Amino acid sequence: MDLAYLLAGNAVSRNFTDLSTQTVDATVSGLIDSLACALAGTNSHGLEQARAALSRWGSNGCSVWGGFGRAPAPFAAFLNAVSMHALDYDDTDDKVPLHAYGMVLPGLLADVEENRPDCDGREFLTAMAVGVDGAMRIGRAGGPKGSRGWNYSVISGSTGAVLAIARLRRWNTETTVDALGHQLTQTAGSLQSIIDGSLAKRFQPAMMVKNVLMSAALAHAGIDGPRNVYEGKAGFINLYQDGVFDREALPRGLEQCALVEDLSLKPYPACRFTHAPIDLSLQLHQSGIRPQDVKHIRIRVSGQAVNMVGRKFDHRTAGIVDAQFSIAYTVAVGLERGSVLIRDFTEETIRDPVVGAFAAEKISIEADESLPLLGMVPVTFEVELGNGQRLELTARDVSGSPEKRMTAAQLRDKVVDCLGYGKSRVDADELIATVNGLRDGKPVATVLRLLA
Repeated sequence: MDLAYLLAGNAVSRNFTDLSTQTVDATVSGLIDSLACALAGTNSHGLEQARAALSRWGSNGCSVWGGFGRAPAPFAAFLNAVSMHALDYDDTDDKVPLHAYGMVLPGLLADVEENRPDCDGREFLTAMAVGVDGAMRIGRAGGPKGSRGWNYSVISGSTGAVLAIARLRRWNTETTVDALGHQLTQTAGSLQSIIDGSLAKRFQPAMMVKNVLMSAALAHAGIDGPRNVYEGKAGFINLYQDGVFDREALPRGLEQCALVEDLSLKPYPACRFTHAPIDLSLQLHQSGIRPQDVKHIRIRVSGQAVNMVGRKFDHRTAGIVDAQFSIAYTVAVGLERGSVLIRDFTEETIRDPVVGAFAAEKISIEADESLPLLGMVPVTFEVELGNGQRLELTARDVSGSPEKRMTAAQLRDKVVDCLGYGKSRVDADELIATVNGLRDGKPVATVLRLLA
């Protein structure tokens, strides 16, 4: 049978006791990180207009996080997904890459609020682990198709969102396959919004989250979807992966949802491909070097890093998305300010002429043909100082990755930054403690109250 049956059957049969302590820990950390990112992003560019545009369809249903009232479940999930992804601070699977929580969490919490208000924390964490693992599993088995222009998060992540809802509702395999089939019929995701630096980029995952709830509603009503979701003639593998898919990798570790442990949390609010370069810029800053000391920095990265974040940066015309997707800008910020925080990505701060001039004139970025096309590391800096001294630095691990995890203290610092930037009334320690309570079976309603 189609791979959809394998994924669906596994999802609806998973229990909290199937998850290792490490998987539960990773799921909880990812949840804390994601909710902090969402509360930071509630006032991001485009969201006020989006809330106004969608309000014509009703103001009852599920919470719009951050104190913005309520909306029908698909629209609440849409708006909450935008706020989570807007600052580009949410998690990443470095091996694809894709954002898993941003695809799974907003729809799942809307579904809890609408259909399972009494849901306990362990049930919710199990559904989250099923969904995040499923999104990552499909992404990794297929591999990114950036050359075709697909947005990896959007085409792969919605699978995980459907599986999470199926697990929460305890559907049978057939209903779950129907929902996966309905989702296939409405999956799309072009990278053009990133290429053009448009705000539509932060709305793309949200479109799929909304569609997931529509797919779930249709399947729950008994309307059948296509069954050959992945292996059909026009199924996921042929349509999005050019027929290339690692079927053998898909079942490995499926019953433990262990891929959740391999997800990266971001220490910086920018595209993940900028993170290793930012690490090196902060290393230079900590050694006492400042932009005025530098004659030139030659940065060698992978081909995909050049494609995603290697374009020229012009501070006079750049938008926020351009800055989030720029090695030159983020490295200049790190070297000048000694940190890269949310406040460095506003319409005002990206116009800084000192940072902008350095990014445009003193940094060159090139693809290292010896590196894997999609690699985030290694990244090499060749630095020429004004006094003639030359330095070479290499980053081999990326901060926030499983090889270089954020500590509990670093995660708390990120939560503090997020809640402060979003002017949230939620306290960082309160949010962390409330999410941690889910592992002891505390009701999900405790989290929803904070978000509302």
